[in-house]
Amino acid sequence: MATAAKNTFDPARAIEYLDSNRERFRTTLEDLSRIPSVSAEGYPPEEVARSAEATCAAMRAVGLENVEVLTLAGVHPYAYGQWLRAGKGAATVLLYGHHDVQPPGRPEKWRTPAFQPTLGQDRRLYGRGTVDDKAGVMVHLAAIEAYLETHGGLPVNVKFLVEGEEEIGSENLGEFLRKYRKRMKADFIVLTDTGNLETGLPSLTYQLRGIVAADLEVRALDHPLHSGMWGGPVPDPVIAISKILGGLIRDDGTIDIPGFYKDVRRLSARERARLRALPFDEKKFRADGGLVAGAKLTGEKDYSVYERLWTRPALTVIALEASPIKGSSNQIVDSARARVSVRIVPNQDPDDILKRLIRRLTAHPPWGVEVTARSLGTVSWWTTNPEGPAFEAAARALEKGYGRQAVFIGAGGTIGFVDPFARELGGVPALLLGVEDPICNAHSENESLSLDDWYKGMRSAVYLYEELLALFFATQNYINA
Repeated sequence: MATAAKNTFDPARAIEYLDSNRERFRTTLEDLSRIPSVSAEGYPPEEVARSAEATCAAMRAVGLENVEVLTLAGVHPYAYGQWLRAGKGAATVLLYGHHDVQPPGRPEKWRTPAFQPTLGQDRRLYGRGTVDDKAGVMVHLAAIEAYLETHGGLPVNVKFLVEGEEEIGSENLGEFLRKYRKRMKADFIVLTDTGNLETGLPSLTYQLRGIVAADLEVRALDHPLHSGMWGGPVPDPVIAISKILGGLIRDDGTIDIPGFYKDVRRLSARERARLRALPFDEKKFRADGGLVAGAKLTGEKDYSVYERLWTRPALTVIALEASPIKGSSNQIVDSARARVSVRIVPNQDPDDILKRLIRRLTAHPPWGVEVTARSLGTVSWWTTNPEGPAFEAAARALEKGYGRQAVFIGAGGTIGFVDPFARELGGVPALLLGVEDPICNAHSENESLSLDDWYKGMRSAVYLYEELLALFFATQNYINA
């Protein structure tokens, strides 16, 4: 096998290989996406385990070594593979993705079956997990194979970790780190689980929101009652929970939780200018999001849409249940439940926000009904400085891969892996670049992947390894000078 040395790798040869094998890579992606690897409670864990094994098989097929399923008791499995023959003098890159997926949602809303990947006439591949995040995993597997087949080696050492419970908040990541931290040591972290600001516009993510979630239950009765015989004097738990939830957002778009904003970091003038320089078309934004004609944009009006999405907190009711409309009868139900999700930002403390949320949910029970709230856990936010040499190297790689200058963005979502791993590895650069786009419908029905952007993502990965090789050599030469 080749040993990495500056100028011994020609990305053009690897790119040519990618272009010649793109259909085969798509076939592998489709095979992985057929596995319903839903990590959420209530779905068969055997499918997540099968997905981990299939991911390991794909790793072996491209030439990764020491491939294995990494497990912890009662935890959805991780897939791991490595290639460390570039030598001790070369950079080591920890690649991260996840193979678990969200539940498929409402079957009747899918234009094609969720776990039967289907190529549309719009050159998008439809199916659950096609973009989030099995496409991201395949981006790097394809780039790795391209180098190994054309050069017999990689420009950098690679460790590839593919998680099995990212979609449920990476709740066992701390335990995983305690067991496997030595194996994960690296000079750079590269994540595949993010997206581009627009289709075809390469983007580097430098900030993620965190998440705090709680379940709320309102109980008024010990059994349902006839709505005609009891309606009027008897409290309705559905109306009670609606009053609680409706009171969480003020008319000005702010969140009505005492002390909620006290630690929110204010952006510098330079940061706000960077965000406001990004292209934004409200008409396109509304169309991409599927807003109905009369719906108005919400949130804090003094902040731009990108600021609201990436740098300001948000509160969402992600589930609400009492009794289904189908089969309903004229009754007052005994109880109602909701799941509340709060996206948090620098420098909010997740545990503090959780306490404040639960206190607010239970503080003023309408009509004295019984109100309880329980934590579903927290994941912290993450942010970094996008102006360092590693980001510059990644931006160059994206520009070569897409043929367009890259932009620097935030993301409103949460990736539990980033903050603890970056800290555990001593603050090494974490580069977040993926192939999602505004119309990919991640977490919704009709999830899809832009194949054009996916191929450009593969090309960018090829260039990224070469760029990180050059950066590492430059850094080492500076240190040794």
